Amino acid sequence: MPRRNMYTEVLKPLAAGRGGPEIALLLIYDIESDRLRTRISEICLDYGLTRIQFSAFFGKLNRNRRQELALRIRREVEDESARVRIIPLCEQDVRNMWVLDQYRSDADELKAEEAKRRPGLRVIGGNE
Repeated sequence: MPRRNMYTEVLKPLAAGRGGPEIALLLIYDIESDRLRTRISEICLDYGLTRIQFSAFFGKLNRNRRQELALRIRREVEDESARVRIIPLCEQDVRNMWVLDQYRSDADELKAEEAKRRPGLRVIGGNE
């Protein structure tokens, strides 16, 4: 009797369609565990995704890298409570995207002052 492939239909390959080999994606998650949430964000950064919100990342990956990312996240999550969405975006969607970012002009200075008041605080993105 032939052995059954246990990986059949785990991730069904889909037709690539037309367009470039890399497509944009939005990855969002809702994870209760601080430790797991940190590991998932580090994985997203390892894949070159950019953090756009605390639990949201954006970037471009080809189909193989998206599948690798999904499998790696699934392996990390195991039996823990987590909701992860990897949403591919077409070029037209990215072109039509609206980005509304506003930051205080003195945000870096405020971070540096807070770090001086609280020595254990790690400042990321400051002007030091």
